[in-house]
Amino acid sequence: MSKFEYVKLADAIAADITNGTLRPGDRLPPQRDFAYDRGIAVSTASRVYTELLRRGLVVGEVGRGTFISGDVRRPVETMSEPVEARINFEANYPLLPQQWAMIAKSLAGLERIDTLESALRVSTSTGTKSARVAAAAYLARKDYAPQPEQIFFTSNGKQSLAAA
Repeated sequence: MSKFEYVKLADAIAADITNGTLRPGDRLPPQRDFAYDRGIAVSTASRVYTELLRRGLVVGEVGRGTFISGDVRRPVETMSEPVEARINFEANYPLLPQQWAMIAKSLAGLERIDTLESALRVSTSTGTKSARVAAAAYLARKDYAPQPEQIFFTSNGKQSLAAA
């Protein structure tokens, strides 16, 4: 699979920054103009600008625009990075590259039969009390505090709709 179009465009702008065509403080055109000039969708232009921001190559100022950064930093690694491998969503549980190695590492320490048994035990949609307490704490926000007995666990859309 080749690079995504927005990544290619971001790479081209990054090259212009590296070779001095674009200098710190230079203003990029508004996203709509950028999209029109290149014959791409505004959503693609938005992804280009987001990628440049992620790489630390630009800074955005509300009401002023997007400018080439004077402080180029290393890009932050994120889970939203494009992957070269296809992800199969057929089973509603996508398999990620290196997933088996990650699972093996996560399962280390489950050699004891009692630990393994509790990890593999089939649970109902209400889950265990400790799981509901943990989920309620995780979901809690300033203006939202679910009670553990309000928590249900589902694994697909049908179960979610049935629980609602």
